[in-house]
Amino acid sequence: MQATTSPKTSRRRTSTPAVAVPVKSRRIRPAVVWVSLVSIMVIIPLLFMALAVVAFQIFQWNLPNVTILDLDVGMMNPEQTAEKVDRQWNRNRTILASSNTKVASHYAFSPKALGYWVDPAATAFSANSVGRRAEVLNDLGAVLRSDPQVILPTIYFDESAARETLKILAEDFLLPPENAAVVYQDSQWEIQPGADGQALDIETTLQHLQQDAFTNLLTQSATLFVKPLAIEIPDLKPVLSQIDSLTSLNPCLVAYDPILDETYTFDVPQTIKNTWIELDPNTYQVSFEIENESLQGLINTWERELGEGRTFENLPVWDEISQSWENGDTVNAVIHHSSTTYQVQPGESLWSISLDLGMPMWRIMEANPGLTTSNLEAGVQLTIPSKNDLLPLPVIPNKRILIDISDQSMTVLENGQVRNQHIVSTGMSDSPTMAGVFQVQTHEINAYASNWDLYMPHFMGIYEAWPDFMNGIHGLPLLANGRRLWASSLGSPASYGCIILDLDAAEDLYQWADPGVVVEITQ
Repeated sequence: MQATTSPKTSRRRTSTPAVAVPVKSRRIRPAVVWVSLVSIMVIIPLLFMALAVVAFQIFQWNLPNVTILDLDVGMMNPEQTAEKVDRQWNRNRTILASSNTKVASHYAFSPKALGYWVDPAATAFSANSVGRRAEVLNDLGAVLRSDPQVILPTIYFDESAARETLKILAEDFLLPPENAAVVYQDSQWEIQPGADGQALDIETTLQHLQQDAFTNLLTQSATLFVKPLAIEIPDLKPVLSQIDSLTSLNPCLVAYDPILDETYTFDVPQTIKNTWIELDPNTYQVSFEIENESLQGLINTWERELGEGRTFENLPVWDEISQSWENGDTVNAVIHHSSTTYQVQPGESLWSISLDLGMPMWRIMEANPGLTTSNLEAGVQLTIPSKNDLLPLPVIPNKRILIDISDQSMTVLENGQVRNQHIVSTGMSDSPTMAGVFQVQTHEINAYASNWDLYMPHFMGIYEAWPDFMNGIHGLPLLANGRRLWASSLGSPASYGCIILDLDAAEDLYQWADPGVVVEITQ
């Protein structure tokens, strides 16, 4: 389609030629520019610092580079700081405590156990005060220079808590001193040297825990002070000398057998004496302490050495034996012969058995109830009383009278030496003197024998041939009519069972032979 033209007349715009108009230009001065730049550089930091101060005040932050020793708490609020301080210094810290001895002992403790507590709130307050103190410009300057601001922790020491811990710990350190001692080992007494002890010095340790609180917490170490405990008794050589003196005594038992006229000495073995030593732990007094069980065992051992059928009699009581031996005295005893048994042989009579055994017939009958001279049978077991039954009085061991029927002689012994010897007359064959071991039991200046109507000067009864019928030793008898009998018969059996001496010998023996002197008669 072809475009058509508008019928209206077109208006032509006429352009006017451009004419240059002169403009006056402005020139910026350099000084103004520099002032503006400086203003901007000052204002912006100041504005930034103002905003930072407002923010630090609102949020209560610590300044950057604030540390509690080596613990960085910059940009933390007090609550965060306190929590970190408590965790780092109170809860997560361990203190290694060591003793000051050569052989050190090590113990790990929490700070609280040793009485230490870092106050989280107070320490946080100190950290937060940086930049808020009078030295605020210095603090801010330090921040700008990135200088660390080191705060020390606020430390408290609880002595009572530390003391309780040390009291418990003291049990591990306590080593009581060992005084010198006298001990019995390897069968002998010897000195055991003493040794100093030790104990935890609680007061000194507490003093140093308080003085060195900061250092101990910082280094996580502490010292436990140990003090020596000196021995009280360093030397017991004098006591050992006392023991040696006591054990050098010779406690012994001297036992006399009056039947056999034998004396036995039983010495206490050194090893047993050593076990009897008693040492007082307080006074160190040394003594013999003989237990009854030990003494009984020793007596039993010695009796076994005597042989079967012999035992000790007339022994003092245990306390007296102990006292005697501690005083260095000898203990004496008599050896007792037990009763025996005898089997009757064919053709024997009670009288012949009595004479052979040296035991009066009535005593054999008494020991065997129902036995008579007429009912004795061969093969019967008889109980024969102890020969000691014929010695009813305490024996005098240093005197003895020996009578030999075959020689018709008497020997008088004193302290083992011959004092006198005499010619005697013993019983006739139909009234023999019994052989055996007897004892001087009675003294009668002039005894009367009604059976024969005669007097027996200086009579000493030695055994009962029958109850209440005493055979004995006496001088030449005197008949009621004044005639002296058997003066010419001395040296030959002549009496009715007694032992006859001449008058002078009988009187001397009467004065010398105390009751209890043993008379031994042999065939």
